[in-house]
Amino acid sequence: MLIYAFFSAKSDSDKLLKHYLKDYFNFSPYHLQLYRQALLHKSMTQNKSAGVRHSNERLEFLGDAVIDAIIGDFLYHYYPDEDEGVLTKARSKLVSRRHLKHLAKSTDLLLLLKSDVKNQGALLNLAGNAFEALIGAIYLRKGYPFVQKRLIRLIQRFTDVDEFLNIDDDYKSQVYQWIQKSKKTLLFKSKETKLKQEFEVELYIDNELICAANGSTIKSAEQAASKKAINLLKIN
Repeated sequence: MLIYAFFSAKSDSDKLLKHYLKDYFNFSPYHLQLYRQALLHKSMTQNKSAGVRHSNERLEFLGDAVIDAIIGDFLYHYYPDEDEGVLTKARSKLVSRRHLKHLAKSTDLLLLLKSDVKNQGALLNLAGNAFEALIGAIYLRKGYPFVQKRLIRLIQRFTDVDEFLNIDDDYKSQVYQWIQKSKKTLLFKSKETKLKQEFEVELYIDNELICAANGSTIKSAEQAASKKAINLLKIN
């Protein structure tokens, strides 16, 4: 009975994976092993004898590079009259953790992620990582032209590129600019919380605690704290 339940669960998971790849990348894979690995977080794996985990981390590394190249090429043609500085800033936004999490959330990739992490904020971050890994897996199996076409189509399906690039969501930089103009001092203090893969950051101005916020990374917690400070201090 337990054996049947195991194979049944695996079969259902494979069906979801096949539907996902068909719905969002328009292909039906015959072999799923590499795509399964792209969705496997290290919290669900054990070290191999050589010390390397059979997880999605190597595919994530590859997918990150592939996405960077695809987005760079897309923006070069999308904004033919913009200079290198504008293109660099635009690329950093479209390859950002925020945008990858948006794509992962929009496509319900969380339903396919294999992870032992319980924190919802951390899980969404891992889903963004898994999206990168999945792009790496598709690249290995189908090649660059194929994944390039599918990724751009997916981005345009779920992201209004012009609107997204016009959003100023770098709250930390906004606070820094205000600090410099006001001739004050700014300090962030970070610490891990009791929850797995979650951090708390306290924001101080002139040694006074202004606010605190949590995030799945120190960087995201700093951005969240900065956003709170902007609202509290009414920083334009």
